[in-house]
Amino acid sequence: MSWPTNLDLGQKEALVRRAHSTVKRTESGREKEEGGEQREGRLTQEGKWRERQPQPQPQQQQLELRPSIPSFHPSLPSFPGMVGLSVGEKHFIQGGIAQDLRTDGRKRLHYRPISVETSVIPQANGSARVRLGATDVIVSVKAELGKPSPFQPSKGKVAIFVDCSPTAAPMFEGRGGEELSAELSVSLQRCLLGGKSGEGAGIDLSSLMVVEGKLCWDLYIDGLVVSSDGNLLDALGAAIKAALSNTGIPKVNVAFASSADEPEVDVSDEEFLQFDTSRVPVIVTLTKVGRHYIVDATPEEESQMSSAISVSVNRLGNICGLTKRGGAGLDPSVILDMVSVAKHVSQQLISVLDSEIFAAESAADS
Repeated sequence: MSWPTNLDLGQKEALVRRAHSTVKRTESGREKEEGGEQREGRLTQEGKWRERQPQPQPQQQQLELRPSIPSFHPSLPSFPGMVGLSVGEKHFIQGGIAQDLRTDGRKRLHYRPISVETSVIPQANGSARVRLGATDVIVSVKAELGKPSPFQPSKGKVAIFVDCSPTAAPMFEGRGGEELSAELSVSLQRCLLGGKSGEGAGIDLSSLMVVEGKLCWDLYIDGLVVSSDGNLLDALGAAIKAALSNTGIPKVNVAFASSADEPEVDVSDEEFLQFDTSRVPVIVTLTKVGRHYIVDATPEEESQMSSAISVSVNRLGNICGLTKRGGAGLDPSVILDMVSVAKHVSQQLISVLDSEIFAAESAADS
C-alpha cells in the first residue's frame, strides 16, 4: 500500500479503519458504519496493519431481578403501590388462594381484624377511624345548611372527597396520590350515592331536607388514607358508615313571615338529631385471582388480580352500587356469581362493624 507523503501515522490509521467498513448515508443525513464488527489494532512503521488480540472478558455475575408489577390502580384504586414479586412468590400466592389458604392464614372470604374509633375529630359533626389490618383511614362528616338542587328539590346533597397522605405509601407522593384520591372518590360516590337521580342511593338524601325546594342539609364527607395496606375502598366504606353513625344533625326551627319569603331558621347548638344509618351499605370488594375470588386483598394479592368488582350492600341485602376495575373482562355469569358472594359476605361484615361501632360509642360515652 502506498501512502501520500503528507499523512502522519494517525491519519493513516484512520484510513485503514475506514477501509474495513462501509459508510451508508441515512435518510436523516447522518453517517453510520456498517459491515463487519469493529477491528482494533495499530499501524506499523512499515504501513502494515496489525490486529490486536481480543482479551478474555471476565465472567459477569448473573443477578436475579424481581420485576416491579403495578398493583390495582386502582384503580386503583388496584387501588395501592408498586409491588415487586419474584416468580416463586407469585406462584406461592396464587397456589395458596387456589387451596383456600392465603399467605396470612386467612381463607378466601375472610377479612382481616377490623377496629373502629369514633369522635376522633371534635370539630366535625361526626368522625371515625377504621383500621383494617395495617390499612388505616379516617373519615369526618361536616353538615352545613344549603339550597337543594333545582333538579332534586326534595333531597339534600352529599359530597365525598378522599385524600391520600404522602406518608401512607411511596406511590402517594406527587400525582400518584392525586390520581388515586380522585378514583377512590368516584368509586365511593358510585357505591353510596347511586346515579344522578339519587334513586337507590345508600344514603337517604330525602332525610336531609329541611324545607322542600328552599333549604336542606349538605353533608361533606372527607376521607384521609393514613396508611395503605390494601383494600382501601372497603376500609373507607366502613369508616363512612361509622362516621355517619357518629353524626349528629343540629335541630332546626323554621319560621315563615309569608309564603313568598325566605324561611327564617334557628339552628340549635344543644339539640342534635342522630343520623339514620340503618340503610347505609358496606362495600365488599371481590378480587379475582386465577379462577377464585378473595375479599380484603393485600397489596401483594392485588398485584396478581385480573379484575375486581366492589359491591355496596345494605342490611336488607339490596345492592346500592357497583364498580369494576382491572383490565380483564368478566362474563355476565361470573359477575352474577361475584355479586351473590358479596351479598353473603356483606352480612357478616355488617354484623362485625355494628359490634365495633357500638363498642366505640360506648367507650366514647364512658
